[in-house]
Amino acid sequence: MKNRTKETDAGSLRSAGVKEADVRRALEILGDGARLDILGEHADLLRYAESAITAQHSERRLRVRVRVDRNGRSVAGSLETLDPDAVRSLADRLNAAISDLPPIPSEASPDAADTAHGGDHEVATPVIPAAPSVLESDPAVRHRWFTTVRDGLDSSATLGGAIRYDVLDRVVADATGLFRAETLTKASIQAIAKQDGRSVSVRLMHRDADQLPIEEIPDRLRAALRPLPTIDARHGTCRVLLKPQAANALIATYGYAVLGANAYATGRSVVSGRLGEKVASDLVSLVDDGCDPDGLPSGFDAEGNVRRRTPLLDKGVLVGLVSDRRRAGVTGGVPTGHAVPDGWRFGGDPVPSHLLLDAGTSSEDELLAETGSGLVVNRLDYLRVLHPKETLVTGTTRDATYWAEDGELVGWHPQLRFTFRMDDVMNAIIGIGSTRERCDQTFMESVVVPSLLVEAGPLVLP
Repeated sequence: MKNRTKETDAGSLRSAGVKEADVRRALEILGDGARLDILGEHADLLRYAESAITAQHSERRLRVRVRVDRNGRSVAGSLETLDPDAVRSLADRLNAAISDLPPIPSEASPDAADTAHGGDHEVATPVIPAAPSVLESDPAVRHRWFTTVRDGLDSSATLGGAIRYDVLDRVVADATGLFRAETLTKASIQAIAKQDGRSVSVRLMHRDADQLPIEEIPDRLRAALRPLPTIDARHGTCRVLLKPQAANALIATYGYAVLGANAYATGRSVVSGRLGEKVASDLVSLVDDGCDPDGLPSGFDAEGNVRRRTPLLDKGVLVGLVSDRRRAGVTGGVPTGHAVPDGWRFGGDPVPSHLLLDAGTSSEDELLAETGSGLVVNRLDYLRVLHPKETLVTGTTRDATYWAEDGELVGWHPQLRFTFRMDDVMNAIIGIGSTRERCDQTFMESVVVPSLLVEAGPLVLP
């Protein structure tokens, strides 16, 4: 479905954005050692429930994270404006805080190898084109999407979910002359269909709204709402087929908990000390690449480091990790572009941002046939890490969960909670689908994954 009737110059449509002059002035006020991590957010949202629109609104927000490193001391603060008076007020507070702090003893400083890299100013900022289809943010398009999906369902089904357009103006700049800026776009739709007490869902996203196949969603929802009986819950071990939206939660959470350089270096990762060793199934090859168009690209991290394509697992062998400037020594002296924002609610360690799992050779029908008698999970509502070093997590299934017998879907299975070790599951993958889906997580910009078939054992049905 095309959203526009004419092409428009993306530069002329850029959102209110962040002015370079304002950034330079703020850095002058803050003084030596200052770094700004700025995010200007513009979101347009359409919500619906029971097949009716319930809310539509537009949000704008500016987040300015400030860090000052001076004389062996570090302080940080935040603002929601670049107004000079507000910046001066924060600068006064930060300078006072720095003067009250004792210097860091030399023996307590990170290894020299970890801090030697002061940035990669000489590397050009990757160009990530903003999509005019999102910059335009035409409300009529979102209404048309909603109508297309709602009217394509059976009359007895109801539709809920949301459509969202995001425009993100990102700037990272510091007192040494580093200045990186980009405008990122994202369009997404969540469609949840309910019928006879059962629910199924489809989630699509792309940086360009024109690329979303909205017309396919009703067929996918109708096919998932198949007229099967609801069976009693099964218990014990069985093969489990994780469809892409379920595999998304597994791969993203595994990457977050396991594949960061700081967790690796401090022994908090289950793979610490195992570079070059087999840590997952031979079928698993995983890379982090912020510029791969199959994901939702972005060009640099919260320190201004360019995102670098980083192989992580190659046929199950650990071949790499993601790092920030502090842990660049673990990745050959150069940060891979995975620093997280100061004060980030998911912690301060570098973590993957754009994971892509290699597709396999099996069709969805072939994976189902290989499942035999087992569980088919379309979505995991969440995974919560209980013990990072043991990769112990818990989470629940959501929406269409089926039971298969002899490779055929025979019934709807009640939703259930899994508690398992991700490390065990990653080693028990015996089949990978040939078709990948683009996904995301609140702690990760994009995850591109196929379906995964897991051998009986690590995922136990309670």
